[in-house]
Amino acid sequence: MDFFGYYTIDNPAKHPFMMFSTTHLLFIILIICCLYLGLKVSKDYPEEKIKKIEKIVSASLIFGEFIYYIWNIFKCPYPIFTEILPLHLCSICIWTSFLAFWLDNEKLRHFIAVNNMLGALIALCYPATVASINQTFSYRVIYFFISHGTITFMGVMQLRQLKSLSFQDLKFNIPLLAFLTTIAMGVNYFLHSDYLFVGFPSSIPIIQMIYNFVGILFYLPVAILIFSILEILMLFILKNILQFIYHRQRNIILN
Repeated sequence: MDFFGYYTIDNPAKHPFMMFSTTHLLFIILIICCLYLGLKVSKDYPEEKIKKIEKIVSASLIFGEFIYYIWNIFKCPYPIFTEILPLHLCSICIWTSFLAFWLDNEKLRHFIAVNNMLGALIALCYPATVASINQTFSYRVIYFFISHGTITFMGVMQLRQLKSLSFQDLKFNIPLLAFLTTIAMGVNYFLHSDYLFVGFPSSIPIIQMIYNFVGILFYLPVAILIFSILEILMLFILKNILQFIYHRQRNIILN
């Protein structure tokens, strides 16, 4: 078994990790258990200790990203800048989480509360970047689930601290996503990469179909529209979940 091997669609592992397999389900169950344990243990921590944990966890993820970059430098057969720029949504969330915690930036905290959940949950449920390519117990797959599980944990921690979300957050979140999508698409055009999965073409079949349908002229505005809709839906869902939890806790206290 080549734990640090680099596999591609053209050269996949002999026994790759498969999407929606028993192993995939077990990884998700393990992450859910770790999330539950982490939230339960930290439930009564004072705010100062929570902020210290946030800084340590976010710094650990940044360290993990640099290890990933180094692995790509030595293992990746493609031009290195097509792989290591932090322009996928989950990589963006890692860096914005780091900035939010170390700068104690309120707008970024609201941004990661929504987008950590959006990016990580999509990736964990549909791990297209590692499925059918990498060995199940390889560096790439193990790091994928550890990093995305940790991103989810930081998102849940923010939701628990913020206690409520507002559609006013969209005034910051959507322009930032639009800006990052524009950068990612420009990079993809010149480097033939697939950051944010808006490449030319995208590795995600449905996005490739959209590109073929709308053409290059409308590709960027349609991509921004799709990200905006996903952002609004995720915020709406999380906002209602938080309201439900708040009212339930209030009723328990009153009773």
